[in-house]
Amino acid sequence: MKPLKFPLITITCAFAVGIIAQYYWKISFSILLISSLFGVLLFGVFYWKSNKKIIQNTTFGIVVYLLSFVLGMITFFVHLDSNKQNHYSRQTFEATNSIRGVVQTPLKPNAKYNKYFVTVTSFNQANVSGKLLIYVPKKTKIILHSGAEIWFMAPVYSIPKAYNPYQFDYANYLEKQNVFHQVYANENHLKVIHQHHDVDYFLENLRNSLSRSFDIHHFDAKTKAIVDALLLGQRVEMDTQTVTDYSNAGVIHVLAISGLHISILYFVLVFLLKPLKRVKFGNEIQLVIILSFLWLFALLTGLPASVTRAVTLFSFISIGNYFNQPKAIYNAMAISAFLILLFVPNAIFDIGFQLSYAAVLAIILFQPFYKKFHFTKNKIGIYFIDTILVSIAAQIGVLPLSLYYFNQLPMLFLLANLVIIPLSSFVLIYGILILVLNFILPEAAVFLGKLLSFLIQLMNDYIHWIAQFKSGIITNISFSAIMVLTLYLFIISCLFWIYKKKRKHTVYVLVALFIFQISFIFVKIAENKGSELIVFNDKSSLIGIKNRNTIIAYTDAPENHIATLNHYSRGTFSDSLRIFPMQNVLLFDEKRILIIDSLGIYKTSIKPEIVVLMQSPKINLSRLIKDVNPKLIIADKTNYRNLLKVWSATCQKEKIPFHAIAEKGFYRLK
Repeated sequence: MKPLKFPLITITCAFAVGIIAQYYWKISFSILLISSLFGVLLFGVFYWKSNKKIIQNTTFGIVVYLLSFVLGMITFFVHLDSNKQNHYSRQTFEATNSIRGVVQTPLKPNAKYNKYFVTVTSFNQANVSGKLLIYVPKKTKIILHSGAEIWFMAPVYSIPKAYNPYQFDYANYLEKQNVFHQVYANENHLKVIHQHHDVDYFLENLRNSLSRSFDIHHFDAKTKAIVDALLLGQRVEMDTQTVTDYSNAGVIHVLAISGLHISILYFVLVFLLKPLKRVKFGNEIQLVIILSFLWLFALLTGLPASVTRAVTLFSFISIGNYFNQPKAIYNAMAISAFLILLFVPNAIFDIGFQLSYAAVLAIILFQPFYKKFHFTKNKIGIYFIDTILVSIAAQIGVLPLSLYYFNQLPMLFLLANLVIIPLSSFVLIYGILILVLNFILPEAAVFLGKLLSFLIQLMNDYIHWIAQFKSGIITNISFSAIMVLTLYLFIISCLFWIYKKKRKHTVYVLVALFIFQISFIFVKIAENKGSELIVFNDKSSLIGIKNRNTIIAYTDAPENHIATLNHYSRGTFSDSLRIFPMQNVLLFDEKRILIIDSLGIYKTSIKPEIVVLMQSPKINLSRLIKDVNPKLIIADKTNYRNLLKVWSATCQKEKIPFHAIAEKGFYRLK
């Protein structure tokens, strides 16, 4: 018997579940250490017993999975920066802090600031570790590069949570990258002490040089942005409209170097290097060249998560092919995922990581059935049929995750992929050729670059045309985490049925479909069960009252709150949304809410439990408290900040709870 002959993919899944469990449970290191030692002991005992054939394989398998689960937990704990004793967050934060660190990664800037991840080395004269997000105003014209050692004086702020319910939580996103705080630096308190010429510095310079080599073509901004994205993995200059078009058309994966681009490069390299198999040590030379080229390409792109996992996956596929194990792709997937999670456990929370592995696994699982749909022997016809089938399989694989994260379903993804996949593949290979010619034959590069520009503009125009069909995309879909799991259960049961059309597998499909429907009903009932009042965190005043599956919103500027209300309606699985002008008095759960706007007019006879201040009313808050005696005062985001400080001090003096939306975020009353 071979006791270690268990599916690596399930062991990796147990490891990943352990990471997720530790993220939510936050078990102490001492308990994790004892559990891991106990797990290793159990593993040794059962491994020895299984070799003696005393117990069954399943028992040993359970021990292996439990050990993998515990190791996943301890791996996450070890890699969580905030658990380290010298993390900067364990220091005392001053009004202004002296911070020293090294720029790690330049990020995509916004309208006012350039953004960087900085590895902190000194915090108020103490040697520390950890990462900060630093904002540098563009007006200072200070551009930082990877490897720049900087010193700055600045307050440290917590990264704000989601402004409103069910919106993207940037703080949570950065937390999963071990970034917990942010600083705003200015020109007078920021100095570059030294520029370290490390690997990141040379790679950034090389990447910028390669990008600047296309300046001789005088491409327009959109074309140049696509070139940087496809060839160098840089989306810094990508405009919002282009990203939106590609997303709505269901081909956003084209703009991010991932499995699609790496697979293209891999198969082109295999084809070009095929003659090497005829010479001595040809297989070894081919393997070394493929691995070297793929990892060099990954380094040039800055090793983003999507490229790292794709190159890791195809590296193991290459090694498997070298050892004549081309069918070991499942093990290659498992090993690549395991190694990534071992060194970067937070990758399990990365949307791209989840989507890429779900898509690749679906493509592989459905691949045995592709030939049944080959209605022609023509190679071109087979290529287009395979493109359609691969797109459908990938879409099925990522469907639950797409519904959960993006809450939309592009219906024209087949029409888009049928053109964009072959076109972007050619653009990638052709672009690399022109990149080489930019340095050795610039005149030829400029001549050939006209075709590249035409093809990219053709891609953009086609995608923009697809994205214009509003009926081609279903948006604002309500979907929950439990529904993701149950929908995947249904997809897996369908795969079982496709592989072996047995009666019991048909029953599995029907049961899985029933479970999915029950999960939807359960989630909807749970969300629609209660009532709540929300004072939203928007630039203009907005108050919402949800009563079961109906939302009533009060605002004088409904056009400013379409996105906010859509997020809230979708997240609460509500069926009805009605909008009314803002009222002076609202009633919620037998509680009276007094609204005081810029006019500052209110009736003292109302006796409200809650007072909401908006649009900076000129009132004497102490007198108001004595007149109406509220239990809570809320100030929404439309008030001046200097008034918030005065009101906060007044409420503290009068011992009345005060909630400033601009500082504490939206307010929810249940």
